[in-house]
Amino acid sequence: MATYSDELVGRALHAHDSRPVGLITAVYRYPVDLDAPWGAVAVSAGWLRGSHLVDLERAAPVGGVLTVPHDRLTITSSPRFFALSGGTLSARDAARVRAHYWGANRPA
Repeated sequence: MATYSDELVGRALHAHDSRPVGLITAVYRYPVDLDAPWGAVAVSAGWLRGSHLVDLERAAPVGGVLTVPHDRLTITSSPRFFALSGGTLSARDAARVRAHYWGANRPA
């Protein structure tokens, strides 16, 4: 189970099919009670305003690219956040991100 750091900022993020999605602009941790040390990243996908948060469970860093097990449409339809502050997501925001990527029935 990998944990990620701010060193990812500026790297490319690719969907599961190796299609580029955008650049990582920030790295966030989940609240400790979620027991999800991998966290999430904010991704700027070109002309879109704001950032999409992408859950990093089962992400694979290869060279300068981070590939996630999600398709581009799932990523670009994920919850959007503007000007997040701090390095840890709120419990509410974390639950929204986890539910978007893994379904509401998956334990957070």
